[in-house]
Amino acid sequence: MRLKLPLAHSSAGFRRRAASRQAVQDFNRSLLLIVDPEALQASIAARLSELFGPDRIVIFQLEPERGTFSATFSSGIAAGEWTGSPLRQRGRLARWLLVNETCLVVPSTPGVYEYLSSEEQAMLTHLGVRICVPLITLNRLTGIIMLGSSRPDWDLTAQEIELLQLLAGQAGLAFENSYLYHEQRDRLRRIYRAERLAAAGQLAAGVAHEIRNPLTAIRSTVQYVLQDYADSDPKKVLIQELLTEVDRIDRTVNGLLSLTRVKEFVPEPVDVLDVLEQSLVLVSTQAQRQKVRVERRYVSQGMRVMGDAGELKQVFLNLLLNALQAMPKEGLLRSSAEEWRSGMGTAAGRWVQIRISDSGVGIPADQLDKIFDPFFTTKREGTGLGLSVCHGIIHRHEGEIDVQSEAGKGTTVSVRLPLI
Repeated sequence: MRLKLPLAHSSAGFRRRAASRQAVQDFNRSLLLIVDPEALQASIAARLSELFGPDRIVIFQLEPERGTFSATFSSGIAAGEWTGSPLRQRGRLARWLLVNETCLVVPSTPGVYEYLSSEEQAMLTHLGVRICVPLITLNRLTGIIMLGSSRPDWDLTAQEIELLQLLAGQAGLAFENSYLYHEQRDRLRRIYRAERLAAAGQLAAGVAHEIRNPLTAIRSTVQYVLQDYADSDPKKVLIQELLTEVDRIDRTVNGLLSLTRVKEFVPEPVDVLDVLEQSLVLVSTQAQRQKVRVERRYVSQGMRVMGDAGELKQVFLNLLLNALQAMPKEGLLRSSAEEWRSGMGTAAGRWVQIRISDSGVGIPADQLDKIFDPFFTTKREGTGLGLSVCHGIIHRHEGEIDVQSEAGKGTTVSVRLPLI
């Protein structure tokens, strides 16, 4: 026998389902065209605040290379009230949310609260968190949204929690789309950069050969003429200066040729930390002279890659010298090395990421896309070939090199190489 619900209950359920569908549709529309991560988080938080009325919202995003969830957005938390401590990817809270794939309602599940680590309990208590919402995409926990309130009467019904889970699923997809968009954009930028460097290198090689032939004749003639003047003759000083300028042109031409020079690349196991440390030793005297403090942070030892130790040292030296030139009168130079993994698995296997950061003048945003172009430089005495050569070397090692910088706040260069 089929049970029939009272008409009032049926109509109430219909209205509730219709309202939920409308809320999901409105939520989707509000996120559809947003790809900027910060704007996306702000939009999601504003919508959740409007629908459910929490006093506090904290959004955690997964950082796969660190194995943690870091707080990337918060609302309703006063400055200095919370330091934004990360959550471990393999922590108890993350494991519970991933296994159960449902919201954790803290007040009504004391057993689960007791199961959490003391650090997780302290965070939830300090922030007044009532509900932890998992963001799950393709069976991966990619984020956590925490809702809290200082109002004792604030609570969500079972239907509201069900709606919250639906919206969290859409939010997880929106975050994933945003990540994929930026990853694809960065990949296309790297491809365009490599093609641009290849074209510039071919052109530069032809020009360099045309310059080098007459330059050799000029240098030989100047050296021959120089013999006719005594050391006390003021003209000899002028000719020696001329010879110095010829040598400077020759170094520039060598830099041009290095963009396209075909050199047999015979990779062999290289401890990248040893190469980095050797490079730091070479610039330590200059750092002391400029009163630049050097900090090292190596997460793991014995990180070996297949490569050319000499070429990698050339890259690190160039990056370290660039950093020191950005801090002529004291500053902080940081070098770090840690294992790195791509969030979406596009970089197969294990990689090492070396970061060289300075607290110098930084690079304006409108110049960041040009820094790998041959002859583009922000230095008065620079040739603009250093980073172009570094890019070629790292590309030959099947690695990646990226630069993040902000004018007045310093620069960070990240070099990623596949580990053996």
